[in-house]
This record gives sequence, C-alpha cells and structure tokens, in this order.
Amino acid sequence: MRIAVALFGTLVMFVLSIGVLFLGILGFTPVSPCTGSCHAPLVLVLVGTAVIWLSTMFATWFRALRAPRAYWPWIGAGLIIALYVVSLKIAEQVL
Repeated sequence: MRIAVALFGTLVMFVLSIGVLFLGILGFTPVSPCTGSCHAPLVLVLVGTAVIWLSTMFATWFRALRAPRAYWPWIGAGLIIALYVVSLKIAEQVL
C-alpha cells in the first residue's frame, strides 16, 4: 500500500510541478526590459520547483524501494503550491 501511495503522490507532484513551471514561465517572464528584482519570481519558480522535486524524490525513494516514505511527495506537492503562491505575491510587488 505504501508503494501505491508513494507512486500516486509522485504522479500528483509531477503534474503540479509541470503546471507550476508552465504558469511560471507564462506569467513571470518580463515583457519589458528590466534588471534585478523583476526576474525574482521566475527564478524562484524555476529553481525552487527543481530543488523541491529533487529533494522530495531523494527523500522518498533513496534506500527505500521496499518501503518508500510515502508522505514526502505529498509534502513536496504542498511546498510547490506554496512556492507558486509566494511567487505570485512577489510578482505583485515587482512586476
């Protein structure tokens, strides 16, 4: 049962991360020339999603093939949603 929950959580986190990356690229790419802080939301979404994805996959599956830690993908999915909300709040300030 743990493997099924971990696999389903991994799938949910994958779909959420692709959606956040897609919306982040569409929504946070500056349309006018700018420097500095206007790139912060885009960089936060791109780098943060990759870091959350890699760390939760490592925490879920590393040395745990028979009994994966099934809660980590769900924590990662929540963190990805929170990261997107924080990026939206930053974008409201700088863009």
